[in-house]
Amino acid sequence: MAAPLVRLVETVMAGWLASASPVPVPAAEAAVAIAEESQPVEVLLYDENAREEATVWIHRDGTADEENTAEITRLFRCRRTHKDKPIAKGTLAMLADIATRYPGKRIEYVSGYRASREESRTSPHRAARAIDFRIRGVSLIEIRDYLWTTYREVGIGWYPKEQYIHMDHRPGEKDIAWTFVNGDNVYHPSWSDRARSKVRLDRTPGV
Repeated sequence: MAAPLVRLVETVMAGWLASASPVPVPAAEAAVAIAEESQPVEVLLYDENAREEATVWIHRDGTADEENTAEITRLFRCRRTHKDKPIAKGTLAMLADIATRYPGKRIEYVSGYRASREESRTSPHRAARAIDFRIRGVSLIEIRDYLWTTYREVGIGWYPKEQYIHMDHRPGEKDIAWTFVNGDNVYHPSWSDRARSKVRLDRTPGV
């Protein structure tokens, strides 16, 4: 967490120094901001397959304590084989970010780790780097565009008919976006260009 905290302090300090106001830098407020950043995020989950609710706590960098890591691994286990594998830190960082962006909203997930024979060996699900989810009452397009414009080294898929978003962290690889239509992935959809033409940010999950 050291690097994110340093960046947070630098950002806060830069804002205060750039201000025309002669008011001294409020160190107490900076301390509060740092404390909030260091605290784990409450993530409300609902398993669409097992019809199971759960609450886990994840730090903004995608780390979690031993107890929560074990619970997250269990929750996102493969539904066909019942095998489990820890979800990648970068993917959990995005999950924590989504939970922070929509506080109190339950993240309904369809799929996490997948280990069946039918799953491609190159699938981010097989590598435990992907989660398919939705948030009831929140536009899929809003979630899709937020993830796509905020993060790099990711895969973001939109499944409009099935009503969920796929997100994965693919470190060292190029970003990829797609829309699932009539059983096929349509890559480089027009929405991906439109979204990033409006906002230009570079953020790698967990960094």
